[in-house]
Order: sequence, then C-alpha cells, then structure tokens
Amino acid sequence: MPKDIVQVEIKRIPLDIEAAGLGMVELADLAASVEKYMLQLQEEGEVDTLKQALLAALHFAALSYLQGQNEGGKRKEEESRVDDLILKLKSALDTTHK
Repeated sequence: MPKDIVQVEIKRIPLDIEAAGLGMVELADLAASVEKYMLQLQEEGEVDTLKQALLAALHFAALSYLQGQNEGGKRKEEESRVDDLILKLKSALDTTHK
C-alpha cells in the first residue's frame, strides 16, 4: 500500500513527511509553527539551525506532553463525576425499591 507523502518546507528546506493521520493542511500548519518558533529563537540570538531545530522539537514535544497530561487529568475528573452519578443513581434506585 503506497504511503501518503506530503512535502512541507521549513526555513527553505523541503521535507517529505509521511502523512500519518494528518492532512496536507495540518502538516503545512505544523511546519509553519515550527518555522515561526525557530525564527523567534533566531531573533533571540540563536543562529545555529541544528540547535534551533532541537530546541523547537523539545518545545513542541513539551507542549504535546503537557496537553496529554492535562487531558488525562480531565478524563480522570470526568470518570470520577460519572462514578459519583452512578452511585447516586444506585442509591436512588435502592431507596425506591425498599
């Protein structure tokens, strides 16, 4: 099965990316975000593009990690609320059947 390859460009460097669950628009948007962050690093004085790329990768990995942590916390909170509702419903059913 042929893989979907999307070409994006970051700092005038073309990259062929396997589109694993993302469309061309999403990948182009992500590439633009990476380039924007790398340009911010360059303005702060970091000119080494490899170091910029590594700092950008770490930055976006940290954002993704934190988002996953926050979603996990929200999911646990929602599960706790559902468990509380189940207990209340069981209690209400038990009192009406007695």
